[in-house]
Amino acid sequence: MKPKPRILTALITFLPVIAAVAQSAQPMMKAIVIHEYGGPEVLKYEDVARPESKENEILVRVIAAGVNPVDGMIRSGMFAKYEKATFPIIPGGDIARVVEKTGSGITKFKPGDPVYAYVSLKNSGGYAEYAIATEKEAAPKPQSASHVEAAA
Repeated sequence: MKPKPRILTALITFLPVIAAVAQSAQPMMKAIVIHEYGGPEVLKYEDVARPESKENEILVRVIAAGVNPVDGMIRSGMFAKYEKATFPIIPGGDIARVVEKTGSGITKFKPGDPVYAYVSLKNSGGYAEYAIATEKEAAPKPQSASHVEAAA
């Protein structure tokens, strides 16, 4: 069966538009996301936009993330009377990772460096494929420690 000419015309017209939209889309990643305070049931595994590092930030590929009691306290809203979360948030402050990309103001690290850090949840937490850190939040991972040990 031959396609109708109108369908071919529509495809030829819209294929460049579809390709341009797909090309310009921000890269995505998997992450554990919280949209509201609550118990473990509020943790959702989702596709989210991958963060981009700014001038004084490091984009890192997360290898391991520690489970810190503070993460559960934040998730449950225990600290909400002091500082309300701006949802959605990606929890997980303790991470070990490899530097993927550095902003122009970063001098201590370069892509490929293994690091560990306690990251601010205001940028992006560590329960994700990628996270953002500052030079002050990150340190070189000791060679004697595995990524799992460094994230603990």
